[in-house]
Parts: sequence; structure tokens; C-alpha cells
Amino acid sequence: MSGSAYIMQISTRTMAFTIIVVFVGSLMAGFTSDYNGIEPEILEEETVVQNPSQATSPGHVVFGQYISSDNCGHCSKTGGGSDAHHSIKQNHPDEYVYVTYMSASYGDTDTARAGNVAPYNWAWSTGGAPDAYFGDRTDKNQGGANSQYTTYDTLFSSGGGMHSSVNDYGMTAAISQSGSSYNIDITYRYTGSGSAAGNMKLYAALVDKDCTGYSYTSGIPHGYNCWMAWLTSGDTYKSKSSGTGSSFISVAPTATSQTESWSSVPSSVVPGGLSKAIVIGVLMTGNQVSAGGTSPHVYHAIDSTMGPKMDLSIPSFTATSPAGASYMRGDTVTLDATVANSGDLEYNSGGLVKFYYVLNGNKNYIGQGTSIGTMATTGSTSSMTAQETFDTSVLPANGWKTVFGVELSTTGESVTSNNQATTDLDHDRPPTSKTPQVIGTTDINRGEYFSVLAKGDADDNVDSIDTMTFDVEISPAGANQWSGDIVTGGQNILYLGSANEGREYSLLPTLDMPAGEYDLRTRAVDARGQTSGWSYTYDAFDLMNAPPSITPNQVSPVPCDVSTKVDMTGIITDPETPLSDLTITSSDAAFVGWHPTTTEVEVFFAWDSVQGCSLGQQGIEISMDDGGDYSAQGELPYGTILFNVLENGQPRWQALPTQIVDEASMGTLSLLPFLSDTDDEGNYVSAEDLALEIVQMSTNDVFDVTLDGTNIVFYTVDDDVNGEVVVTIRASDGEQYADQTLLAKVNPINDAPRLDLTGIEDKPLKLGTQRVINLMALLTDVDDPSNEAFITVSSDEQGAAKYNPIDGTMTLNFQTSGLHTVTMNTIDRYDSNTYTISIDVFDSYPLYITKVDDGSGHFYVEMEDTYIDQIPTANIFLTDSAPTFKSIETTWNICNDETGTCDGLYEENLDITRSMVGWSTELNIPSIFMPGEMARPSGSVYKDYYQLTIKAVDTNDDDYKTIAGVKWNILEELPIPADMDEELLASHIEDLKLDIEDIEDQIANAEEGTDTTSLEETLSEIKSDYSTACEDPRASCPAEQIQSGGSAEEVSDDTNWMLIIGIVVGVLFVALSVGLMMRRGEDNKFYESDATWTQNTLPIHDTVANSMYGGAAPIFQQQMPQPVAAPAPLPVVAAGPPLPPGGLPAGWTMEQWQYYGQQYLDQMQ
Repeated sequence: MSGSAYIMQISTRTMAFTIIVVFVGSLMAGFTSDYNGIEPEILEEETVVQNPSQATSPGHVVFGQYISSDNCGHCSKTGGGSDAHHSIKQNHPDEYVYVTYMSASYGDTDTARAGNVAPYNWAWSTGGAPDAYFGDRTDKNQGGANSQYTTYDTLFSSGGGMHSSVNDYGMTAAISQSGSSYNIDITYRYTGSGSAAGNMKLYAALVDKDCTGYSYTSGIPHGYNCWMAWLTSGDTYKSKSSGTGSSFISVAPTATSQTESWSSVPSSVVPGGLSKAIVIGVLMTGNQVSAGGTSPHVYHAIDSTMGPKMDLSIPSFTATSPAGASYMRGDTVTLDATVANSGDLEYNSGGLVKFYYVLNGNKNYIGQGTSIGTMATTGSTSSMTAQETFDTSVLPANGWKTVFGVELSTTGESVTSNNQATTDLDHDRPPTSKTPQVIGTTDINRGEYFSVLAKGDADDNVDSIDTMTFDVEISPAGANQWSGDIVTGGQNILYLGSANEGREYSLLPTLDMPAGEYDLRTRAVDARGQTSGWSYTYDAFDLMNAPPSITPNQVSPVPCDVSTKVDMTGIITDPETPLSDLTITSSDAAFVGWHPTTTEVEVFFAWDSVQGCSLGQQGIEISMDDGGDYSAQGELPYGTILFNVLENGQPRWQALPTQIVDEASMGTLSLLPFLSDTDDEGNYVSAEDLALEIVQMSTNDVFDVTLDGTNIVFYTVDDDVNGEVVVTIRASDGEQYADQTLLAKVNPINDAPRLDLTGIEDKPLKLGTQRVINLMALLTDVDDPSNEAFITVSSDEQGAAKYNPIDGTMTLNFQTSGLHTVTMNTIDRYDSNTYTISIDVFDSYPLYITKVDDGSGHFYVEMEDTYIDQIPTANIFLTDSAPTFKSIETTWNICNDETGTCDGLYEENLDITRSMVGWSTELNIPSIFMPGEMARPSGSVYKDYYQLTIKAVDTNDDDYKTIAGVKWNILEELPIPADMDEELLASHIEDLKLDIEDIEDQIANAEEGTDTTSLEETLSEIKSDYSTACEDPRASCPAEQIQSGGSAEEVSDDTNWMLIIGIVVGVLFVALSVGLMMRRGEDNKFYESDATWTQNTLPIHDTVANSMYGGAAPIFQQQMPQPVAAPAPLPVVAAGPPLPPGGLPAGWTMEQWQYYGQQYLDQMQ
């Protein structure tokens, strides 16, 4: 055999073997096609910034929010905004968490693409980039960017606006993928002492590490950490164009780790896939995310790239003395430190907690230190306390403050920047005093207050003029007879903030003090009783002699032509000289004389036959001598005494005292004691018979004035009026009259602030929901500005009513239902009002069920088979007005009106995924009294009724429940077929068919030897009923009897086996054909000739082989061997509409789609 022939033989066999292998391989490929679509994950190296930032560690994590855009040149330039953030993250991977809000254009940055979708609150600029905000604060802002990678270094290194307790919290974040969704977990806990901050939200987001899908138009290719979606409560999310998330999760961190999880976020939300997906979590307080503002409210941050760390911190360090934040030499200072495991790993490397104080720049350690034991990440061993005491006697007397510190001496920590804490205590030094001075004139009149300014210096950082007082004393000049008996006051601070600041004290010289010069001295006293030395002012003031004087507006009535003595007590006064020691003189003709023993002036207003008496108000000028030296004045003190001269027989008035009536009040004065009357001979007669009337009032705007017999009554015209009125009153005996004036004044009384609570009680409140009432808008104060008043609130449920003094709102949120009481106090500097309202708090919204879909309820129920001896079926549907429920619980009772009992109960939690299509329940209800049995095994009986109640919870966590159950009464027998309508007849026939099939199955499946007589009798009765029903001309009954199913499965099994056998036969046929071809080639001895393969010698042209074996030409007409795929199984044709573009809806099965899919699509339209 030649070499070429041998090669040809080998080639022929090889080709045949190849064809078989390819054919079988294609079959195997078909079976494994489901596993061939997995693409290998391509790992991308992290971009390394060539010029990293110079930021230093702040000692804690920092959270930043970065605004960028596709066309922002300063964002994309090398070393610019995006590089600067990325550089800090590379240098401090466990201390920096940031999000990029990437818009299309810097002209409009608050877009949905950038993250401005509810529930997020966009608190940032709406145009311009780059722009960055740290700590979720608008005051921690940096706009623009340099090209040195350092734009944000200062904000980061200085703490980034984070809350001071940032190291009292711990967080972790993780993400993985399951199918087409992400599994996301964010864990948080509180590691500090005391309690975590309240009203805290979890800012949670998904970002794409390399901003996949977004690219810069110049500079670096792309940014980093671009926002893709918010992670919201209830395992929901919200991206720029999808998701249903409506609120961020409210959290309450404790010492126990808590985890928030998401499993329904599609992986398509992050364009770069799992390798680019980063989870970010931030703990922040406030009523919304983000809050902005200028106060620290971000407590911690984490992203899923940050690994666990070992970290001890000092969340609390205090130095306290008996005075608190300051010390006097000799005090014992107590140093307390709390050490906490702020990391994610247990610490067991030992070490010490060491206290010290700083003197002349050097640390001086106190005590031997406290050992650090094993510290867990949670529980009681996650923190420890250490304490030392220190005697301040060793500190210098001239020091102003002392710095105390605590430090941790440890090994193996990931972060050590939080291993030290310091605080300082001010040295409380004795105060100093300054020279006191008399304010104003130094010539002081006896009986008059004058003021002294006492001054001093705290001489430390502890006290100030606010905490200092003074001892003030006086002495006759040079006598050293010091006393402070006449000193009061000291509450007023004068010249605050100036070198002359001090306290004002009032001095009132007594009547027995001798006139002349007086010395003055003061000393300062600080808050802890330390005193300064005395400071003196000699000849500080001169106590003057006080002249006598006359009290104005005092009018005494006197009769005409009658010598009358009038007591001068209260009319003539002298601060230092008794009235009886004065000498009173006058040159007036009406002055008779002065009677010092009785302190009376005697006057006589004579009657003149021509002029008569000078009636009315008359004055006499008098001179008063108290023995003082008035040579400088050239005359004695003098003044005028007023008299009201009355005619004989005329009613006479005494001076009426001025009436002071409180605001919003009334006053009454009896006039009778001030009236007298005489007859024509001057004999006194009773004044009770005089007629009184009001003849004039100076104004009607202040009082309503009336006479009640001999009483005059004053009513203020309203609750807030102020002012005075002069009332002229006339007394008449029928012949003569006399008028007298009375002055009435309103005494201004402060009115407490008032609240107008109209309509507040009329609105009920849902349990657990919040109502905010702007009390400041309802507040009025007629005497003072409303903003000077303040409000307190309380309720009978502790904490349910809270008042915010900043915006003046009251927030109500009750956790128990019923009628609650809320008490509000409105207070100003003088008075207060109390208001009480009642709030009706209910726990559930009413839920309504109807029997027809008329739009009036939340559910409507269609009931089938409601005749006697039937078991009803309830079809329950949601109405269009129903909210979106997340849980629904139905309760069915079966009762009987005739027996008055309820003996069946069935409770069911409805499958919420069927909310769009409804629920069908056969009411074969279990018995209450016979466990394991049904209440109506043979169907309903006469006067049965089925009652339904429903409880539900919607997606806002609001509860709903029916107020009264809905009843369906069973009162009618099933009519005969002839009386049935077509729908009932068809249903009746169908039920009978099903009953026949069921009983036939029971008979067929009965064990050998079982007595089936009863079943056969029942079957006969049902068949008889079926025949009767089918005789109705409207009936549509099959010609053949009901047959049992099951053959379809056998046919399907046979078909599958035939398909498999066909495939195997096909493979064998191809192999046999190729083998015969090879054999025929051998018979023709191709190997004996030198012929080569040509077009004519290909197997396709071998007509003998083709004719012998039925024709193999089609096999060899292919240009190259192709693998033959295994025949795919025939598709199962399912009923129902085509699936929507997103595939089968979440929670649906294919069987549900076949029956209810079209209804779902119609409702979605």
C-alpha cells in the first residue's frame, strides 16, 4: 500500500469519526446551552492618583457630598475636583465617605439624574460645579477647584463638620448579588456612653465607583462614586427613573448592632454591575435627608469598601471640681474618662489609661494609670471607665487655667488619632476691688434714694460682673463707724463691657442720720465667696438738711364764715423734723393760726355782705420753718394750702381719695363718709337724704361710671384699657347743691398671653401619626410683643406633646388611642394662662365592605352558592378607592338566626400578590365546637348567615378594620332546574359533573374489600339529578359520560420516550451510513491507486453507495461538517396574554398569569 493511499485511508476514517463527534457534540451543546451564557468577570485596576493630597487624618470618618457635571472643566481637570476627592479617599480609605451628584450640565445641577428625587431633600446649590458640602452642612462648603489635588484637604482634615460624637458610633456596609438583584446590608450601633442622638435617619445610597455611563467632555475620563439610587424603607429603592421608595429609614442606634437590609434592588440600577457597586450609609439627625444648615448633625458614615478596624477611642473625658468647670487652689479635681471599642474587632492587646496635667508645656502624669483589659465590640465589655483625683494645692497661685489630659497607651490599633483627649479648668482667683463712686450729685437730701457704683475685677476667667457682688458700707467722715444698713439693690449692672462696669446700689438716708460728709467703701465678692480688699472714697457725699414741703392736690373742704381747724397731717411733710416741731406762719387774711400740738391750721373765710363767700377752691400761702439755715436762699420754705370753701346750709364734701382700679376690674367707693349737710342755721343733718348725680366725666373711654345709692361704681370699659377719668359728682339737698371731683385711674395689670384654639379640638388624630400646630401663630399678648412670651406643653401621655421654641410649633403624636388631654401654658414676665384641649386619638381607619362594586367601599364581595345545602364561595375584590394594602386578614363566622349561636370560625391572611385579581374562598368553615370537623359539612341550613370582617394595613402602616361585619343570609332552597336562570343552570350542571367525577374516583381508588354501597347510591342520586338537569332544553351536556383524566400524562410520557428513541436512532443511522461509506471505499481499494481526492471522487458522486443505502448525498452536500443540535422540546403553549416587557410580574406564578394576566394588563392601562 502506497504512502498516499495509506494517508487517504486514515483521512477518510478521521473524517467519519469527526462527523460523529461533531454530531454528538452538538447534541451535548444543546443540553448545556443554559450554562454557556455566563461571561467571565473582568476585574479593573483602581486608578492611582499621581499627585495625592496632603490632607491629614481628622481622627474620625468624614462624609462629603460632591456636585459635578459632564461638562464641568474644573471637575475633570487633572488634580481638579474629582481627583481631589478621589485622592483623599485613596490616602484615607477608612476615614472618607463621599457621593458624587453627577448632572449633565453645571447650569442645572439639581436634576433627577444627580439624585434630586424624592424622598431626598436637595439642600444644595442648583447651579454651578464643582461644589462640595461636608457633614451635610451648607456652611462646610467649598466651591471651585484648584489643580493640585488639595481643594478639600482643609475641610477634611479639620473634621468635615461632623458631630463631635462621631467616634461613638460604628457601622458596616456590604453588597452582593443574587440573580438579578442585590443583597445589601448596613449595620450600625452606638458605642458611646449615655444615649444616642434622637430623630435619626439612615442616609443610604448606591453609587457606581467609576461613574459607568457618565463621562467628562474633557480632562480625566470619568468621575468617581456617582449616585445611582437611594435605599429607602420597606426594602425599596428610588433611582432617577425607577423604584417606589418614598422615605428614608428612621433608626435608633443602641449598644446592640442593628441591620437594615435590601434584597429587591435590581442589579441594573448600577450600570457597572457588582464590581462597581458601592453601598453608602450615613447616620444623620433631622426631619429630612438632607438637612443642610450650620449645626453638626452627621454622626457616622460608612461605605462597602471600608474593612473592619481595630480602634479604641475616648468618647468622654471630664475634669470636675466642687465648682464644676473651675477650681480654687486646694480643691480636689476628679478626672473621669470613658474608653470605648469604636472599631469592628475585639481588642486584647493590653495597655494603660494615663491621666496628666500640663505645667510649663510639660506633661505631669497623675497616678499609675488604669489597665486596659479585653474590650469586645458590643455589650458591657465594649467600654470601660477610668478615674483619678488630683489635689490642686500643688498648682501655682498665679495660674489662670490648667490643662488636664488622658491618653491611651496601646498596640495594634488601626486608628490612634482618637487616643488622646484634653480639657482645661479655669483657676478661680480672688477678685479685686476698684474705687467706688456716687452716681450723680454728691449733695444728698435726707429721705431720697441715691446710687453708688461699686466696681471690681474678677481677675480670672471664671467670674464676671454677672457673678460678682459687693459689700457697700458708709461712715460719717473720719469716724470709722461703718454700716451697710441703708444699702439695698445691686441687681443692676451699669456700663457693661467697659472699664467702668459695676453694680448699682441704692442708699436711703434715714431721718435720724446727722447731716454732713460721709465716707464710702466697697469690696468685691465672687461666686465662691472669695473677697477682695476694701476700696475707699473719702468725703463721698454730703447729707443735706431736708426742708418741709406741701403735698400737692390735697383739697380740704371748709364752711364759709366759720372758723375751721384743718389737720395738716399728710399735707405738710418734713423728712427729718416732726410736724409738731415746725413753725407755720402766713400773711393771708384767712389764716387764723397754727396749732402745733394738734398739728392743725385754723382758717376763717369770712362772709362779705357784698361778695358773699369766696366759694370753691381757695388757697392760703404759708411759710414753714424747721430750724434749718436758709440764709443762702434768703427766705423760708413756703407753699400753698388749698381749701374748698362751702356755703352754709350747702351740702359739703370732704376730699375724695383717688380711686385706683385694676385693669379688667371694677371699683366701688362709698360717698357717704365724705358728705355732710347742714340746715339754714348751720345745724348738721343726715347726708343720707342727699340726692347724688354724676354731672360730668372728662372721658368715656376708660370707665363706665354709675351710682348705686350712695356708692359710686367704676367698671373698666374692656379688659385692656388704661388711663384715668375725672368725675364731677353733685350732692343736692333740694335747695342747694355742691359739686366735688373724683379722680379714678386704671392700674395697669399685665395680661397673660392668650391662645386662640378655635377648631383645634375638632380634628381627631390617627394613632402614631404626627400633627403639627403653630401655636405662635395663635398667640396674642396685648401688653408685650408676642415673641417675648414663651409656651410650655404637656399631655396625659408622656412625651406625646412637644413644643419647639425655635419655630413655635407643637407636635402631637400619641401611642395610645382614646380621648387625650393636652395642656398649654402661655407665660410672659408677669403672668400666665393655662389652656386644656382634648384630642380624640383613634387606632384604625374604618374599612368598608360592599356586596356590589359601587365605589363606596374598600372591598366588594361576590357570593356564589348561597342556597340551602350549598357551600358558598366568596370572591373578594379590592375597589378602585382602596389604598395599597400590604397585609389583609379576613375573619368569617357562620351563625344561625334561629338557634342564636355562632359555631364556625375561619381566619385567613390573604395572599397580597393577588391584590390585582382578587381572592376566592370556599366557605367550608371549621367547627368551633367539634375540632377537626366542618361546621356545615352538608352545606348551609335555613337561617344561616355568613359574616365577614376584615383587618388590613396599608403601605403607610395605617391600620384599617371593619366597624361592623357584613352578613349574607341563607334563606332559600336551590330551585329546580326549570326555575333556574341559564347561568345558575350551567353552574349547577358543572357542580354535578364534578361531584360525579369525585365519587367515581373514590369508588375506583377504594381498597379491595371496602364497602362502596353508600358511595354508589350517592352516585346514582347525583347522576339522576344530572340527567334531570340535562333534560332542560337550555342545558349543554356532553354526549358521553364523564371520564376520568390521566391519559394525557401517559400520552405525554409516550411522546417524550418516542422523541428520545428517535434521537438515538438518528445518531446510529448517521454513524452506520458513514461506516458503510468507509467500508465501500475499502472494497474499491482506493489505497491501491495513486489517485488523489478530487471533486469527482468525493462521496457525493458515488452513485452506487447512494443507491445502495438510500442516498447519502444530502449528508455530503454540506460544505463543511456541522454539529447536529439535539431537537429542542416542543414549547408548551400556555393560555393567557403575552408577558410584559419586564417579564413575569414580581410574586406571580405562570399559572396565575394564564388565568388573570389579561385583567392585570387592563388595569395597568
